[in-house]
Amino acid sequence: MIELEKMGRPAVAIVSGRFEKDAVASSRAFGMPDLQWVVVPRIYRNLEPEFSIAQTEDAIDDLIEGLTQSIEERQSGIDTESTTRYEGSDRYDAILKMNKALNDEDLGDGLFLYPATAEAVEEMLKGTNLPPDHVVCDMPPGFGVATVEKIAINTVMAGAKPEHLPVVIAAVKALSKLGKEGGKSLLMSTSPQAPLLIVNGPVTKRLGVNPRSALGPGRDNTVNTLIGRAFLLCFRNIGYWYPGHMDMDTIGTTRKFIQCIGENEDMSPWDGFHVDQGFDKDESTVSVFVTDGELDVQDQGNHEAEGLLRTLAYGCTFGTRGLQSKKSGGQRLILMPPDVAGPIGSGGFTKQASREFIQEHAVGSLGRMIEYMPLKGEARVTEEWKWLENLSKKQLLEININVMDSADDVYIVVVGADRAKTAVFPSGPAPVTEGVDQYMP
Repeated sequence: MIELEKMGRPAVAIVSGRFEKDAVASSRAFGMPDLQWVVVPRIYRNLEPEFSIAQTEDAIDDLIEGLTQSIEERQSGIDTESTTRYEGSDRYDAILKMNKALNDEDLGDGLFLYPATAEAVEEMLKGTNLPPDHVVCDMPPGFGVATVEKIAINTVMAGAKPEHLPVVIAAVKALSKLGKEGGKSLLMSTSPQAPLLIVNGPVTKRLGVNPRSALGPGRDNTVNTLIGRAFLLCFRNIGYWYPGHMDMDTIGTTRKFIQCIGENEDMSPWDGFHVDQGFDKDESTVSVFVTDGELDVQDQGNHEAEGLLRTLAYGCTFGTRGLQSKKSGGQRLILMPPDVAGPIGSGGFTKQASREFIQEHAVGSLGRMIEYMPLKGEARVTEEWKWLENLSKKQLLEININVMDSADDVYIVVVGADRAKTAVFPSGPAPVTEGVDQYMP
């Protein structure tokens, strides 16, 4: 559509009902404010053919009109550039009014926001060596310009501290490096993808990022919560990741209250994840994963390395598989507690050997993994998989295939307290790790 417009050929998009706000936000974010569209009631995917034809026919006149004459530029969206003063009977009342106004405009996360006064932002900026007007990156999915000052404003509103700011800046930078697939397409999807932040290196202890029962609420996870929330507010107010605008998730997920955790490097038999990513052990980093679900994998008796790894491999077999290319398997982020990592490491498995074992033994029924995808007439099934069209349902179910194409698709991070209970997340694209030290004062 955009390429046609750039070639000087008129184009009109067909937008399904609840995606109209997304069309407005996307056309502005991607430099096409004059893009035209018509709205139809229902989403085409999974829609019966007769309804698809009927709602398209109903829109034909509008399509023709859009192709033959110009329309006024659509003006809508949220202005995050303005400065507003909130007044009340006292400071507390003014803060309450500020909270109501910002949350009514969907500029918050539904929870209490701290006032980003000039004094608070100035204090926050002491947490970094960068000037306020320094441009860190374009932040997806809406590609707002992430300056240090804008990141600081959102970090103040989250209730975080100046010493947390370098981690937030690094996480924003890492997100921008995920590329088109991770930074835009997935995060604007109707599926429940969400980022997860993992901190490594000395900064974990210096800030008090919890590496044990790290994904839950409570006192021990205060720093985890504040950093994750600051990143979320940047994601919304700089990246324009607003529900119904550029986040079109059908149901939603609590993982969109973005979580930040630390790796339990002291109790790991291996080097930290940042070392896998090419950093030195003594460097501080934050990694951004894009996750899509979560499974608790319990082991109720294994104490030897191979048994524990087999259980983990089985736990990685849930989910679906794409048929868009010959290599279209999934990726898995494994948060492995010390009670699993310790015996595996002492059993002679390096981290790489563990990844290879899990990938080799994570095998499932191809028929079950593609149950959601009709094979015949489905454009997303590429030539490499067309041979599946001639197989019966029984034959498809009997084909076993690796869930992941390579050991490189397995990411192991040691997190957690005692007990052999591992969290497995479908993940992808590949995570990005950014150094934190470069942003410290």
